Amino acid sequence: MHSGSLKCRAYREGDEQAILKVVNAGSEIGCSLDEWAWLFPPEEDGRAIVVGELDSEIVAVCAGAPVRVAVDGQEWAGVDLRQLVARDRDHEARVLDHFVHVFGSSGRFHIAIAPFHFDGAAGIGLKTLVRERPVGGTPRRYLYRAELARDWEPRLDELWERVRASYPVTVVRNADLVLRRFAAHPTVRHHRFLVFPRCSRQAAAFAVFGDHGSTCCWLDLVWDHEHPGALDLLSHISRRLAVQWRSRDERLWLAGDDVAWSMLTRRGFRPQASAQLAVSVRTLDPELDAEDIVARAYLTGANLGDIG
Repeated sequence: MHSGSLKCRAYREGDEQAILKVVNAGSEIGCSLDEWAWLFPPEEDGRAIVVGELDSEIVAVCAGAPVRVAVDGQEWAGVDLRQLVARDRDHEARVLDHFVHVFGSSGRFHIAIAPFHFDGAAGIGLKTLVRERPVGGTPRRYLYRAELARDWEPRLDELWERVRASYPVTVVRNADLVLRRFAAHPTVRHHRFLVFPRCSRQAAAFAVFGDHGSTCCWLDLVWDHEHPGALDLLSHISRRLAVQWRSRDERLWLAGDDVAWSMLTRRGFRPQASAQLAVSVRTLDPELDAEDIVARAYLTGANLGDIG
């Protein structure tokens, strides 16, 4: 597949430095070799990366990481498109088309998700909630306790199996995803918490927080809606982290969980209309409907690329 003399091909070992040259030239946020290796570790079926070359020089890249996507109880192979960068828009479109052609026609992936718009995709906006001053919590948070989650956290698998019915369309929040997405980043520490009822070893909630300069960010959240006190405790933890980090405010991005939205607004979070961000979904399998998926999808800051 070509655009002019552009030639698209699959990633090969040794392409990393040339890819990073393109990525760092096209982004205000630099990416080191260590971070790139963390974003795109070796995969059993090969890294999901396509590059575009002009005169044997890499000038475009489309790169993704595998995820599992749950749609009404069935899991599908998805790909999280983390990088789409090129020197011009035509090259960007062609390398993306080649990625979809290669990985869609092969059946390796059924759904592509990206924190940017691309042709053939349906988009969904994630509304932003911001809290500058907390509202007093309820006594029910004292019925729960929090623990720091481990890098590999099988208790998260148990939580996910119990609550997955509350999230009919979403990326699967299991131990494997959290290990890949939030553990062992070469420079950034993600603060991960599991919340339990005081007299139980069965987790009721999981959340990830990050220190983003003047903001304490909620990067991910999964919780048992039968335990509102667990969300109250996470709200308290967020405020304590914001004080510790001297953050100006607390912020989270959310779509598809009206219960959490309602509870957090009662805890002092307010919508910020000017800060809505979008995620795009493109289906690569005729059985799946992208418009239906985005209409019902549960999404958090974890789906917003560089924010997380």
